[in-house]
Amino acid sequence: MSSDVETQMPEGALGQGTDEHEQPVDEQLEADKKLATEMAKAVEQALERIAPLLRLITEEVDKANKTDPDELDEEALVNKLRPVVEEASGILNETLGKIKGMDPEGKIANNAQRKYDDHNATSEEQRLAKALATLTGDVTTTVQNAKEKIKNMPHAGPQLGAMLGLLQDPLFQILSAVGLLLNGVLTLVGNLLNVLGLGGVVRGLLSALGLDKVLRSLGFGKLFPGLGKSQEKK
Repeated sequence: MSSDVETQMPEGALGQGTDEHEQPVDEQLEADKKLATEMAKAVEQALERIAPLLRLITEEVDKANKTDPDELDEEALVNKLRPVVEEASGILNETLGKIKGMDPEGKIANNAQRKYDDHNATSEEQRLAKALATLTGDVTTTVQNAKEKIKNMPHAGPQLGAMLGLLQDPLFQILSAVGLLLNGVLTLVGNLLNVLGLGGVVRGLLSALGLDKVLRSLGFGKLFPGLGKSQEKK
């Protein structure tokens, strides 16, 4: 009973007799809030920069898909989108570097053993989760839609498909990096993506990249229902 009451009590409401034990928890919570805010800023900045690039990719692929195959210059399409995809990939890798740079010696990751099953997400964590879900959803949707529309293009299909795949690896490494530092956020991200109907798509991509096993080994199997279970049964 007492633990339930303490969990629901606001910060600073604990008696002086428990300060010795609760102070480190309060300090950890504040540190987590600060970390979540910094990571949210990094992801939001990435979103702002990558959004117009994703729109351009979608527009060009849609235009090419509607063009008569005999009139479509696939080489021109590849040449036009290559720098766009490379720039988008660079933004994601830069963001990954920023997040990893927030814990250069791995101290936070080594201490991030706190489980969040009974943890009420802070507003900072919710902000980070929303930004991550938006970034993951936007990139994943753009890549999957583009791949579907170029798959029958003999030249552009293979080349652009491979290039678009470069966007997925840093994206999911970002998810893994965030999970190492704030392991409760990934559950929020998974819930948001499931609501958007993207949970299955992202889960499939994680499995294809082998990152589902990494996430499960780190204790983040709840990111999506059934994450990695099909591989475990084999």
